[in-house]
Amino acid sequence: MSAIEARRNAERLLEGLENGGLSAIAAATLAEQLDPVIVYVIVSYLREIHPASDPAATAVLERVVRLTSTSPALIRKHREGGQDPVARWFESEYTYRAFRGRASEMLLLIVDKIES
Repeated sequence: MSAIEARRNAERLLEGLENGGLSAIAAATLAEQLDPVIVYVIVSYLREIHPASDPAATAVLERVVRLTSTSPALIRKHREGGQDPVARWFESEYTYRAFRGRASEMLLLIVDKIES
């Protein structure tokens, strides 16, 4: 998958989880195609931006939980992504909150770092 395709699919997954525009099956299919770091960053971003303490976040968090608990392969992928040096670099240099409203910039940064 090219960097452009990876970014597009990552944006679709993030937006679909955030806005409910993807079915659980479609979200899982997209996540399976993405690099583990991208899956981890998307899930971490959504959990940070939509905390459980916010009642309006319930639907987003339910979709995230559904995605990350759907299949053993996606559970492993998420776990692997969190242990990857790129994810650790990102979390040491940036905060997810800094990308609130600018998620596409965050995804571009991650995809570029993975590709380099």
